[in-house]
Amino acid sequence: MDNEYLFKYAEKKANTFNLYCLLIIAVLGLVAEILNEVGLFTLDKTVMRLTMIQLAIYASIPALIFFIHDKLLKKDESVLVKPFFRWVIVIVSFISVMGLCISFSFHGTLLLAIPPLIAAQYKNNKVLTIFSFIGSLFMVDIAIFGSLLLGQYDANLLKPLTEAEASVLENRVNLLTAKRITEIVFHYVVPNMLALAAIDFIGLSIIKRTTEMIDVQIDLSNKVNAEIVAKTHMQNGVIEHLADIIESRDLETGEHIKRTKMYVSILVNRMKDMDKYKDYLTPKMCEYIINAAPLHDIGKIAVSDLILCKPGKLTDEEFEKMKIHTVKGGEIINNILNELGDKEFLEIAYQVAVSHHEKWNGKGYPYGIKEEEIPLPGRIMAVADVFDALVAKRVYKEPMPIDKAINIIIEDSGTHFDPSIVEVFQEVLEDFKSAATQEL
Repeated sequence: MDNEYLFKYAEKKANTFNLYCLLIIAVLGLVAEILNEVGLFTLDKTVMRLTMIQLAIYASIPALIFFIHDKLLKKDESVLVKPFFRWVIVIVSFISVMGLCISFSFHGTLLLAIPPLIAAQYKNNKVLTIFSFIGSLFMVDIAIFGSLLLGQYDANLLKPLTEAEASVLENRVNLLTAKRITEIVFHYVVPNMLALAAIDFIGLSIIKRTTEMIDVQIDLSNKVNAEIVAKTHMQNGVIEHLADIIESRDLETGEHIKRTKMYVSILVNRMKDMDKYKDYLTPKMCEYIINAAPLHDIGKIAVSDLILCKPGKLTDEEFEKMKIHTVKGGEIINNILNELGDKEFLEIAYQVAVSHHEKWNGKGYPYGIKEEEIPLPGRIMAVADVFDALVAKRVYKEPMPIDKAINIIIEDSGTHFDPSIVEVFQEVLEDFKSAATQEL
């Protein structure tokens, strides 16, 4: 996974989590309003209703933006990965929590810890986190003095006013003398700021520690991936060099390797979308089979030049010696490539090399296995291998017309070849014809 993908994945997860947080806050506010209406709480109903309305509106804004952008407009890239969306969520959380703080008197100021904790979900965004932390402390003043002017009655904050006197806004405004403001700052604002700062510090420290642990895991994962990529490059380099060795001994075999890889790619890319094969032919498995195709004749390194380059039909004895290239190919893959690549790829390469001359009816070689006993990569390779052998020029024969070669493949369905793969072959004939006439 590249860094951009990881960033977008983390951004999407953080925004999704915070969306749920805001919706939960809105739901809890609705529950509190219902409980207040039925008399379990004794808060002023008018103030409570106004507070819950604003809370529901503001907390729903991000969800509404997500619904319009992703569901109605169906944009290609989700709004959850857009950088601006985090600011929307944090600002909305500030406004929503501020309304609660003002309405529920100064006791609610600790709710201002929520926005910084929401901001801290966004990985490596110090500006947003610092803004939220400082903003939450600054808003303690607004919350407490806003509560004094507009919030629920609190005997300590509004002394010496009675509840009836506090219902008149002018009486509340008259409390704001220099002396009273100083008392409020030192008795309410500063202690709540310190408490809020402590909560934010602990919460942010925990999140920072978790983030650092995740960073370590990502770093280790990147190192492992880098090692895998390095091994894969080395493995592919060895494959190319082995293919070059074969080509240096027999030019026709070298061209055959390149063409059969194209044929295998055509078949695999069609089969991967079919219900019968989609569970097995994952993107990684398709890559393995296509990259293993050039190794199907690697065992010919062990075959004498007198046989490999003979300008004529092989004798029975020579053909028996030629047949060992399948087993030898498996041995070479196990012995030479074993330390270079992952085991799954080597298993596929081994299957391709050893089983591509097996036949559906069990009359192939080297082991005479039949039908689905033959590994799928070997059955795919068989069609590609024979088709190219028919249409390509060899030292002992001229190329066969493509249409005639196609008919032979179709006629041998159920005897030489897997009938299902032959059906796929018939669906991609035009691609095969194009590849067969392509200059290498």
